Amino acid sequence: MDKELEKSYDEIKNKLYKLTDKKYHVLKTVENKPFKIIQHNDNIRVYPFTEKSTPMTISKNEIEKYLEEGEGNYNSYTPIILEYLEGKKSFDDIEVVNNEYKIEKNEVFQKSKNMKTKNIMLYGAPGVGKTHNYKRLITMIENIENEKTIFDTISKNDTTNNFDNSIFETIKNEKRIEFVTFHQSYSYEDFIEGFRPQDNGNIKLEDGIFKILCDEAKINLLKSFDNKEVLFIDALNLLLKEKIENQENVKIHLKRNNSFYNIYDYNDKTIYFEKQNGDKSHTLAIKTLEKMYYEGINIIVNGGLAPYYNPLLEELLKLKNKTKVEKIEQKNFYIVIDEINRGNISKIFGELITLIEEDKRDIYEVTLPYSKEKFKIPSNLYIIATMNSTDKSIATIDIALRRRFTFLKMKPNLDLVKNEKAKDLMKKLNDHISNTINEDYQLGHSYLMKIVDDNDLEFVKEYKIKPLLEEYFYGDEKNFNEAIKILG
Repeated sequence: MDKELEKSYDEIKNKLYKLTDKKYHVLKTVENKPFKIIQHNDNIRVYPFTEKSTPMTISKNEIEKYLEEGEGNYNSYTPIILEYLEGKKSFDDIEVVNNEYKIEKNEVFQKSKNMKTKNIMLYGAPGVGKTHNYKRLITMIENIENEKTIFDTISKNDTTNNFDNSIFETIKNEKRIEFVTFHQSYSYEDFIEGFRPQDNGNIKLEDGIFKILCDEAKINLLKSFDNKEVLFIDALNLLLKEKIENQENVKIHLKRNNSFYNIYDYNDKTIYFEKQNGDKSHTLAIKTLEKMYYEGINIIVNGGLAPYYNPLLEELLKLKNKTKVEKIEQKNFYIVIDEINRGNISKIFGELITLIEEDKRDIYEVTLPYSKEKFKIPSNLYIIATMNSTDKSIATIDIALRRRFTFLKMKPNLDLVKNEKAKDLMKKLNDHISNTINEDYQLGHSYLMKIVDDNDLEFVKEYKIKPLLEEYFYGDEKNFNEAIKILG
Protein backbone atom coordinates (compact mmCIF):
# COMPACT_ATOMS: atom_id res chain seq x y z
CA MET A 1 0.00 0.00 0.00
CA ASP A 2 1.47 3.40 -1.02
CA LYS A 3 1.91 6.29 1.43
CA GLU A 4 -1.34 7.99 0.41
CA LEU A 5 -3.32 4.82 0.95
CA GLU A 6 -1.43 4.17 4.18
CA LYS A 7 -2.45 7.62 5.39
CA SER A 8 -6.08 6.92 4.45
CA TYR A 9 -5.90 3.62 6.26
CA ASP A 10 -4.49 5.27 9.40
CA GLU A 11 -7.26 7.86 9.28
CA ILE A 12 -9.83 5.09 9.05
CA LYS A 13 -8.25 3.30 12.00
CA ASN A 14 -8.37 6.49 14.07
CA LYS A 15 -12.03 6.96 13.21
CA LEU A 16 -12.65 3.34 14.09
CA TYR A 17 -11.14 3.86 17.53
CA LYS A 18 -13.49 6.80 18.08
CA LEU A 19 -16.41 4.82 16.76
CA THR A 20 -15.84 2.01 19.23
CA ASP A 21 -15.55 4.29 22.27
CA LYS A 22 -19.24 3.54 22.66
CA LYS A 23 -19.36 -0.17 22.16
CA TYR A 24 -22.67 -0.68 20.41
CA HIS A 25 -23.58 1.01 17.12
CA VAL A 26 -25.93 0.28 14.28
CA LEU A 27 -25.01 0.75 10.65
CA LYS A 28 -27.53 -0.16 7.97
CA THR A 29 -26.28 -2.62 5.39
CA VAL A 30 -27.73 -2.91 1.92
CA GLU A 31 -30.02 -5.61 3.35
CA ASN A 32 -31.18 -3.18 6.05
CA LYS A 33 -29.83 -5.39 8.84
CA PRO A 34 -28.15 -3.78 11.83
CA PHE A 35 -24.80 -4.95 13.14
CA LYS A 36 -22.40 -3.87 15.84
CA ILE A 37 -18.63 -3.42 15.89
CA ILE A 38 -17.25 -5.46 18.74
CA GLN A 39 -13.50 -5.64 18.17
CA HIS A 40 -10.84 -3.80 16.25
CA ASN A 41 -7.13 -3.91 15.54
CA ASP A 42 -5.88 -4.06 11.98
CA ASN A 43 -9.04 -5.98 11.16
CA ILE A 44 -12.64 -4.92 11.69
CA ARG A 45 -14.99 -7.40 13.32
CA VAL A 46 -18.74 -6.99 13.10
CA TYR A 47 -21.60 -8.92 14.65
CA PRO A 48 -25.08 -9.06 13.09
CA PHE A 49 -27.31 -7.71 15.84
CA THR A 50 -30.46 -9.69 15.03
CA GLU A 51 -28.84 -13.03 14.36
CA LYS A 52 -27.14 -15.65 16.47
CA SER A 53 -23.77 -15.55 14.78
CA THR A 54 -20.08 -15.38 15.42
CA PRO A 55 -18.34 -12.14 14.38
CA MET A 56 -17.51 -11.53 10.72
CA THR A 57 -14.03 -10.22 9.95
CA ILE A 58 -13.29 -7.52 7.39
CA SER A 59 -9.56 -7.94 6.88
CA LYS A 60 -6.90 -5.29 6.42
CA ASN A 61 -6.34 -6.60 2.89
CA GLU A 62 -10.01 -6.10 2.08
CA ILE A 63 -9.86 -2.55 3.41
CA GLU A 64 -6.77 -1.87 1.27
CA LYS A 65 -8.54 -3.27 -1.79
CA TYR A 66 -11.54 -1.05 -1.16
CA LEU A 67 -9.35 2.05 -0.74
CA GLU A 68 -7.40 1.27 -3.90
CA GLU A 69 -10.16 0.06 -6.24
CA GLY A 70 -13.36 1.39 -4.70
CA GLU A 71 -15.38 -1.50 -6.09
CA GLY A 72 -15.22 -5.21 -5.80
CA ASN A 73 -16.96 -8.40 -4.80
CA TYR A 74 -17.46 -7.61 -1.13
CA ASN A 75 -19.89 -8.99 1.40
CA SER A 76 -22.80 -6.64 2.10
CA TYR A 77 -21.20 -5.25 5.26
CA THR A 78 -17.89 -4.07 3.82
CA PRO A 79 -18.87 -1.13 1.56
CA ILE A 80 -21.27 0.38 4.07
CA ILE A 81 -18.99 0.23 7.09
CA LEU A 82 -16.01 1.51 5.11
CA GLU A 83 -18.03 4.42 3.77
CA TYR A 84 -18.71 5.41 7.36
CA LEU A 85 -15.11 4.96 8.39
CA GLU A 86 -13.76 6.77 5.33
CA GLY A 87 -16.03 9.72 6.02
CA LYS A 88 -18.31 9.38 2.98
CA LYS A 89 -21.23 8.99 5.37
CA SER A 90 -21.76 10.95 8.53
CA PHE A 91 -21.18 9.42 11.94
CA ASP A 92 -24.34 11.29 12.98
CA ASP A 93 -26.31 8.58 11.18
CA ILE A 94 -25.10 5.96 13.64
CA GLU A 95 -27.60 4.91 16.29
CA VAL A 96 -26.43 3.64 19.67
CA VAL A 97 -27.85 0.20 20.39
CA ASN A 98 -29.73 0.44 23.65
CA ASN A 99 -33.34 0.67 24.75
CA GLU A 100 -33.90 3.65 22.44
CA TYR A 101 -32.80 1.53 19.51
CA LYS A 102 -35.42 -1.06 20.37
CA ILE A 103 -38.11 1.58 20.57
CA GLU A 104 -37.32 2.51 16.96
CA LYS A 105 -37.23 -1.09 15.79
CA ASN A 106 -40.27 -2.28 17.71
CA GLU A 107 -42.13 0.87 18.66
CA VAL A 108 -45.55 -0.67 19.28
CA PHE A 109 -44.22 -3.21 21.74
CA GLN A 110 -42.05 -0.75 23.64
CA LYS A 111 -44.87 1.73 24.04
CA SER A 112 -47.18 -0.92 25.38
CA LYS A 113 -46.14 -4.12 27.04
CA ASN A 114 -42.50 -3.57 27.83
CA MET A 115 -42.66 -1.88 31.22
CA LYS A 116 -39.27 -0.41 32.11
CA THR A 117 -39.08 -1.99 35.57
CA LYS A 118 -38.12 -5.64 35.08
CA ASN A 119 -37.31 -6.81 38.61
CA ILE A 120 -40.07 -6.39 41.18
CA MET A 121 -40.11 -7.46 44.83
CA LEU A 122 -43.43 -7.86 46.64
CA TYR A 123 -42.74 -7.93 50.37
CA GLY A 124 -44.80 -7.86 53.52
CA ALA A 125 -46.08 -9.86 56.48
CA PRO A 126 -47.82 -13.23 56.07
CA GLY A 127 -51.35 -12.93 54.71
CA VAL A 128 -51.08 -9.55 52.96
CA GLY A 129 -51.69 -11.02 49.50
CA LYS A 130 -48.23 -11.33 47.96
CA THR A 131 -49.13 -14.47 46.03
CA HIS A 132 -52.48 -13.11 44.88
CA ASN A 133 -50.93 -9.82 43.79
CA TYR A 134 -48.16 -11.27 41.64
CA LYS A 135 -50.94 -12.66 39.43
CA ARG A 136 -52.62 -9.26 39.38
CA LEU A 137 -49.29 -7.57 38.62
CA ILE A 138 -48.63 -9.84 35.64
CA THR A 139 -52.19 -9.37 34.38
CA MET A 140 -51.86 -5.57 34.53
CA ILE A 141 -48.57 -5.71 32.61
CA GLU A 142 -50.24 -7.83 29.94
CA ASN A 143 -53.16 -5.39 29.84
CA ILE A 144 -50.72 -2.60 28.92
CA GLU A 145 -51.60 -0.51 31.95
CA ASN A 146 -49.57 2.52 32.99
CA GLU A 147 -46.54 1.67 35.14
CA LYS A 148 -47.50 4.09 37.93
CA THR A 149 -51.06 2.76 37.97
CA ILE A 150 -49.75 -0.78 38.28
CA PHE A 151 -47.43 0.04 41.17
CA ASP A 152 -50.04 2.14 43.01
CA THR A 153 -52.69 -0.56 42.66
CA ILE A 154 -50.44 -3.38 43.83
CA SER A 155 -48.83 -1.52 46.74
CA LYS A 156 -52.24 -0.44 48.08
CA ASN A 157 -53.75 -3.91 47.74
CA ASP A 158 -56.43 -2.24 45.66
CA THR A 159 -58.89 -4.85 44.41
CA THR A 160 -61.38 -2.43 42.88
CA ASN A 161 -59.98 -3.14 39.41
CA ASN A 162 -61.46 -6.13 37.64
CA PHE A 163 -59.07 -9.06 37.74
CA ASP A 164 -59.40 -11.23 34.65
CA ASN A 165 -57.85 -14.54 35.67
CA SER A 166 -58.15 -15.84 32.10
CA ILE A 167 -55.21 -13.63 31.05
CA PHE A 168 -52.97 -15.25 33.65
CA GLU A 169 -54.21 -18.70 32.60
CA THR A 170 -53.34 -17.90 28.97
CA ILE A 171 -49.78 -17.04 30.00
CA LYS A 172 -49.53 -20.36 31.84
CA ASN A 173 -50.89 -22.29 28.87
CA GLU A 174 -48.38 -20.59 26.57
CA LYS A 175 -45.62 -21.61 29.01
CA ARG A 176 -44.46 -18.04 29.47
CA ILE A 177 -44.28 -18.23 33.25
CA GLU A 178 -42.36 -20.36 35.74
CA PHE A 179 -42.72 -20.49 39.52
CA VAL A 180 -39.93 -21.47 41.90
CA THR A 181 -39.45 -21.30 45.67
CA PHE A 182 -35.99 -20.52 47.02
CA HIS A 183 -34.64 -22.33 50.07
CA GLN A 184 -31.27 -22.85 51.73
CA SER A 185 -30.26 -25.81 49.59
CA TYR A 186 -31.41 -24.28 46.29
CA SER A 187 -28.39 -23.72 44.05
CA TYR A 188 -26.97 -22.26 40.85
CA GLU A 189 -27.12 -25.76 39.36
CA ASP A 190 -30.88 -25.84 39.94
CA PHE A 191 -31.52 -22.32 38.68
CA ILE A 192 -29.03 -21.76 35.81
CA GLU A 193 -27.26 -24.95 34.76
CA GLY A 194 -25.48 -27.90 36.31
CA PHE A 195 -24.61 -31.56 36.11
CA ARG A 196 -27.35 -33.95 37.19
CA PRO A 197 -27.31 -37.72 37.68
CA GLN A 198 -29.15 -39.84 35.12
CA ASP A 199 -30.99 -43.14 35.51
CA ASN A 200 -28.10 -45.00 33.87
CA GLY A 201 -25.64 -43.74 36.49
CA ASN A 202 -24.02 -41.11 34.27
CA ILE A 203 -24.13 -37.37 34.87
CA LYS A 204 -25.41 -34.89 32.31
CA LEU A 205 -25.24 -31.12 31.97
CA GLU A 206 -28.78 -29.75 32.06
CA ASP A 207 -30.24 -26.27 31.93
CA GLY A 208 -31.99 -24.87 34.99
CA ILE A 209 -35.43 -23.30 35.07
CA PHE A 210 -34.16 -19.71 34.67
CA LYS A 211 -31.92 -20.46 31.69
CA ILE A 212 -34.66 -22.40 29.92
CA LEU A 213 -37.12 -19.52 30.31
CA CYS A 214 -34.49 -16.96 29.20
CA ASP A 215 -33.80 -18.99 26.06
CA GLU A 216 -37.52 -19.12 25.23
CA ALA A 217 -37.82 -15.36 25.76
CA LYS A 218 -34.79 -14.69 23.55
CA ILE A 219 -36.21 -16.80 20.72
CA ASN A 220 -39.46 -14.84 20.89
CA LEU A 221 -37.50 -11.58 20.91
CA LEU A 222 -35.52 -12.53 17.81
CA LYS A 223 -38.60 -13.71 15.92
CA SER A 224 -40.45 -10.50 16.70
CA PHE A 225 -37.83 -8.35 14.98
CA ASP A 226 -38.24 -7.55 11.30
CA ASN A 227 -36.10 -10.55 10.47
CA LYS A 228 -36.34 -12.10 7.02
CA GLU A 229 -34.28 -15.18 7.81
CA VAL A 230 -35.36 -18.44 9.43
CA LEU A 231 -33.65 -18.95 12.78
CA PHE A 232 -31.44 -22.00 13.18
CA ILE A 233 -33.57 -23.47 15.97
CA ASP A 234 -36.69 -23.17 13.82
CA ALA A 235 -35.06 -24.85 10.83
CA LEU A 236 -33.76 -27.64 13.05
CA ASN A 237 -37.17 -28.21 14.63
CA LEU A 238 -38.86 -28.18 11.23
CA LEU A 239 -36.52 -30.90 10.06
CA LEU A 240 -36.47 -33.10 13.16
CA LYS A 241 -39.10 -32.39 15.79
CA GLU A 242 -42.25 -33.97 14.40
CA LYS A 243 -40.57 -37.20 13.28
CA ILE A 244 -38.52 -37.59 16.45
CA GLU A 245 -41.62 -37.05 18.61
CA ASN A 246 -43.36 -39.77 16.58
CA GLN A 247 -40.33 -42.02 17.18
CA GLU A 248 -39.36 -41.94 13.52
CA ASN A 249 -35.81 -41.55 12.26
CA VAL A 250 -34.73 -38.68 10.03
CA LYS A 251 -32.63 -40.02 7.16
CA ILE A 252 -29.71 -37.83 6.02
CA HIS A 253 -28.03 -38.87 2.77
CA LEU A 254 -24.25 -38.68 2.56
CA LYS A 255 -22.47 -37.70 -0.62
CA ARG A 256 -20.48 -40.88 -0.98
CA ASN A 257 -21.62 -44.30 -2.19
CA ASN A 258 -25.33 -43.59 -1.68
CA SER A 259 -24.84 -44.06 2.06
CA PHE A 260 -26.84 -42.36 4.80
CA TYR A 261 -27.28 -42.02 8.55
CA ASN A 262 -30.38 -41.77 10.72
CA ILE A 263 -30.99 -39.10 13.35
CA TYR A 264 -33.00 -40.74 16.13
CA ASP A 265 -32.93 -38.08 18.88
CA TYR A 266 -31.76 -34.56 19.70
CA ASN A 267 -31.84 -31.94 22.43
CA ASP A 268 -30.61 -28.38 22.86
CA LYS A 269 -26.95 -29.46 22.84
CA THR A 270 -26.61 -32.73 20.93
CA ILE A 271 -27.89 -34.60 17.86
CA TYR A 272 -27.77 -38.39 18.18
CA PHE A 273 -27.42 -40.44 15.02
CA GLU A 274 -27.13 -44.03 13.89
CA LYS A 275 -24.78 -45.06 11.13
CA GLN A 276 -25.95 -47.30 8.32
CA ASN A 277 -24.29 -50.27 10.06
CA GLY A 278 -26.46 -49.78 13.16
CA ASP A 279 -23.85 -48.10 15.35
CA LYS A 280 -25.67 -45.58 17.60
CA SER A 281 -22.67 -44.22 19.47
CA HIS A 282 -22.23 -41.05 17.40
CA THR A 283 -23.27 -37.45 18.04
CA LEU A 284 -23.14 -34.01 16.43
CA ALA A 285 -22.83 -30.78 18.42
CA ILE A 286 -25.67 -28.29 18.09
CA LYS A 287 -23.25 -25.40 18.66
CA THR A 288 -21.08 -26.44 15.72
CA LEU A 289 -24.03 -26.90 13.40
CA GLU A 290 -25.51 -23.56 14.45
CA LYS A 291 -22.22 -21.80 13.75
CA MET A 292 -22.09 -23.35 10.29
CA TYR A 293 -25.71 -22.34 9.65
CA TYR A 294 -25.18 -18.66 10.41
CA GLU A 295 -21.73 -18.23 8.88
CA GLY A 296 -22.81 -19.91 5.66
CA ILE A 297 -19.49 -21.73 5.32
CA ASN A 298 -18.16 -25.11 6.33
CA ILE A 299 -16.02 -24.48 9.38
CA ILE A 300 -13.24 -26.85 10.33
CA VAL A 301 -14.75 -29.89 12.06
CA ASN A 302 -12.50 -32.15 14.09
CA GLY A 303 -12.84 -35.89 14.52
CA GLY A 304 -13.76 -36.77 10.94
CA LEU A 305 -17.39 -35.68 11.36
CA ALA A 306 -17.47 -33.16 8.51
CA PRO A 307 -19.15 -35.68 6.13
CA TYR A 308 -22.02 -35.90 8.64
CA TYR A 309 -22.35 -32.18 9.38
CA ASN A 310 -22.31 -30.97 5.78
CA PRO A 311 -25.34 -32.85 4.37
CA LEU A 312 -27.36 -32.01 7.48
CA LEU A 313 -26.43 -28.36 7.03
CA GLU A 314 -27.57 -28.54 3.40
CA GLU A 315 -30.97 -29.85 4.50
CA LEU A 316 -31.31 -27.01 6.99
CA LEU A 317 -30.35 -24.40 4.40
CA LYS A 318 -32.93 -25.80 1.98
CA LEU A 319 -35.58 -25.34 4.65
CA LYS A 320 -34.26 -21.86 5.37
CA ASN A 321 -34.58 -20.83 1.74
CA LYS A 322 -38.07 -22.20 1.14
CA THR A 323 -39.69 -21.37 4.48
CA LYS A 324 -41.66 -18.15 4.70
CA VAL A 325 -40.84 -16.16 7.82
CA GLU A 326 -43.75 -14.50 9.51
CA LYS A 327 -43.13 -11.81 12.08
CA ILE A 328 -44.65 -12.83 15.40
CA GLU A 329 -45.89 -10.78 18.31
CA GLN A 330 -43.31 -10.00 20.94
CA LYS A 331 -44.44 -11.36 24.29
CA ASN A 332 -43.41 -11.09 27.91
CA PHE A 333 -42.07 -13.97 29.97
CA TYR A 334 -42.16 -14.15 33.76
CA ILE A 335 -40.30 -16.01 36.46
CA VAL A 336 -41.86 -15.80 39.92
CA ILE A 337 -39.50 -16.47 42.83
CA ASP A 338 -41.32 -17.14 46.08
CA GLU A 339 -39.48 -16.53 49.38
CA ILE A 340 -36.45 -15.17 47.55
CA ASN A 341 -34.77 -14.12 50.80
CA ARG A 342 -34.59 -17.74 51.97
CA GLY A 343 -32.05 -18.58 49.27
CA ASN A 344 -28.38 -17.68 49.00
CA ILE A 345 -28.73 -15.05 46.26
CA SER A 346 -25.04 -14.86 45.36
CA LYS A 347 -24.82 -18.63 45.08
CA ILE A 348 -28.02 -19.05 43.07
CA PHE A 349 -27.59 -16.22 40.55
CA GLY A 350 -23.80 -16.37 40.41
CA GLU A 351 -22.33 -14.20 37.67
CA LEU A 352 -25.81 -13.39 36.32
CA ILE A 353 -26.74 -11.07 39.20
CA THR A 354 -25.35 -8.11 37.24
CA LEU A 355 -27.17 -9.04 34.03
CA ILE A 356 -30.65 -8.82 35.57
CA GLU A 357 -30.38 -5.01 35.68
CA GLU A 358 -32.67 -3.31 33.17
CA ASP A 359 -29.87 -1.51 31.31
CA LYS A 360 -27.82 -4.70 30.97
CA ARG A 361 -30.56 -6.72 29.25
CA ASP A 362 -29.92 -7.86 25.63
CA ILE A 363 -26.49 -6.22 25.54
CA TYR A 364 -24.12 -7.58 28.17
CA GLU A 365 -23.24 -11.25 28.25
CA VAL A 366 -21.26 -13.70 30.37
CA THR A 367 -19.70 -17.08 29.68
CA LEU A 368 -21.45 -19.75 31.72
CA PRO A 369 -18.97 -21.82 33.76
CA TYR A 370 -20.16 -25.31 32.85
CA SER A 371 -21.40 -25.14 29.26
CA LYS A 372 -19.08 -22.23 28.28
CA GLU A 373 -22.04 -20.70 26.43
CA LYS A 374 -22.37 -16.96 25.94
CA PHE A 375 -25.47 -15.93 27.84
CA LYS A 376 -27.61 -12.79 27.98
CA ILE A 377 -30.82 -12.00 29.82
CA PRO A 378 -33.50 -10.71 27.43
CA SER A 379 -35.48 -7.52 27.93
CA ASN A 380 -38.83 -9.30 27.64
CA LEU A 381 -38.27 -11.31 30.84
CA TYR A 382 -39.68 -10.10 34.16
CA ILE A 383 -38.41 -11.33 37.52
CA ILE A 384 -41.12 -11.08 40.17
CA ALA A 385 -40.13 -12.09 43.68
CA THR A 386 -41.91 -12.31 47.02
CA MET A 387 -40.40 -11.88 50.45
CA ASN A 388 -41.84 -12.42 53.91
CA SER A 389 -40.83 -9.32 55.89
CA THR A 390 -41.17 -11.18 59.21
CA ASP A 391 -38.68 -13.80 58.08
CA LYS A 392 -35.83 -11.42 57.33
CA SER A 393 -35.71 -7.66 57.63
CA ILE A 394 -35.40 -5.81 54.35
CA ALA A 395 -32.55 -3.81 55.89
CA THR A 396 -30.35 -6.92 56.10
CA ILE A 397 -31.10 -8.46 52.73
CA ASP A 398 -28.28 -8.89 50.21
CA ILE A 399 -27.31 -5.39 49.02
CA ALA A 400 -26.80 -6.73 45.48
CA LEU A 401 -30.42 -7.82 45.45
CA ARG A 402 -31.80 -4.61 46.97
CA ARG A 403 -30.05 -2.48 44.38
CA ARG A 404 -31.45 -4.39 41.43
CA PHE A 405 -35.09 -4.73 42.48
CA THR A 406 -37.94 -2.28 42.84
CA PHE A 407 -39.59 -2.99 46.20
CA LEU A 408 -43.36 -2.84 46.65
CA LYS A 409 -44.46 -3.08 50.24
CA MET A 410 -47.72 -4.97 50.73
CA LYS A 411 -49.75 -3.76 53.71
CA PRO A 412 -52.84 -5.24 55.38
CA ASN A 413 -56.05 -3.83 53.93
CA LEU A 414 -58.88 -3.56 56.47
CA ASP A 415 -61.40 -2.82 53.73
CA LEU A 416 -61.05 -6.38 52.47
CA VAL A 417 -62.35 -7.81 55.76
CA LYS A 418 -66.16 -7.70 55.63
CA ASN A 419 -67.05 -9.19 59.04
CA GLU A 420 -67.18 -6.31 61.54
CA LYS A 421 -65.92 -8.34 64.52
CA ALA A 422 -63.02 -9.66 62.47
CA LYS A 423 -62.22 -6.17 61.19
CA ASP A 424 -62.21 -4.74 64.74
CA LEU A 425 -59.97 -7.58 65.96
CA MET A 426 -57.52 -7.06 63.10
CA LYS A 427 -57.25 -3.31 63.76
CA LYS A 428 -56.62 -3.72 67.50
CA LEU A 429 -54.11 -6.54 67.08
CA ASN A 430 -52.18 -4.68 64.39
CA ASP A 431 -52.03 -1.52 66.49
CA HIS A 432 -50.59 -3.58 69.35
CA ILE A 433 -48.09 -5.35 67.06
CA SER A 434 -46.95 -2.05 65.48
CA ASN A 435 -46.40 -0.46 68.90
CA THR A 436 -44.53 -3.41 70.44
CA ILE A 437 -42.63 -4.94 67.50
CA ASN A 438 -43.03 -3.08 64.18
CA GLU A 439 -45.49 -2.85 61.31
CA ASP A 440 -43.66 -5.51 59.30
CA TYR A 441 -45.28 -8.07 61.61
CA GLN A 442 -48.87 -6.88 61.24
CA LEU A 443 -51.58 -9.45 60.68
CA GLY A 444 -52.49 -9.87 57.01
CA HIS A 445 -56.08 -9.48 55.87
CA SER A 446 -56.20 -12.93 54.25
CA TYR A 447 -56.48 -14.53 57.70
CA LEU A 448 -59.87 -12.87 58.22
CA MET A 449 -61.31 -12.27 54.74
CA LYS A 450 -63.42 -15.44 54.70
CA ILE A 451 -64.96 -15.01 58.15
CA VAL A 452 -68.75 -15.37 57.90
CA ASP A 453 -69.87 -16.04 61.48
CA ASP A 454 -68.58 -16.35 65.05
CA ASN A 455 -67.64 -20.01 64.58
CA ASP A 456 -65.34 -19.10 61.70
CA LEU A 457 -63.78 -16.32 63.77
CA GLU A 458 -63.15 -18.53 66.81
CA PHE A 459 -61.49 -21.19 64.66
CA VAL A 460 -59.15 -18.69 63.00
CA LYS A 461 -58.29 -17.06 66.33
CA GLU A 462 -57.37 -20.35 67.99
CA TYR A 463 -55.60 -22.21 65.19
CA LYS A 464 -54.14 -19.50 62.94
CA ILE A 465 -53.67 -16.25 64.82
CA LYS A 466 -52.71 -17.50 68.29
CA PRO A 467 -49.75 -19.64 67.03
CA LEU A 468 -48.54 -16.61 65.08
CA LEU A 469 -48.67 -14.42 68.19
CA GLU A 470 -46.75 -17.06 70.17
CA GLU A 471 -43.99 -16.85 67.58
CA TYR A 472 -44.01 -13.04 67.42
CA PHE A 473 -43.88 -12.52 71.18
CA TYR A 474 -41.62 -15.42 72.10
CA GLY A 475 -39.79 -14.45 75.31
CA ASP A 476 -41.96 -11.34 75.80
CA GLU A 477 -44.63 -12.59 78.20
CA LYS A 478 -46.05 -9.17 79.02
CA ASN A 479 -46.84 -8.15 75.44
CA PHE A 480 -47.93 -11.68 74.54
CA ASN A 481 -50.50 -11.67 77.34
CA GLU A 482 -51.72 -8.28 76.15
CA ALA A 483 -52.12 -9.66 72.63
CA ILE A 484 -54.03 -12.70 73.94
CA LYS A 485 -56.28 -10.36 75.89
CA ILE A 486 -57.09 -8.49 72.66
CA LEU A 487 -57.62 -11.80 70.90
CA GLY A 488 -60.24 -12.66 73.54
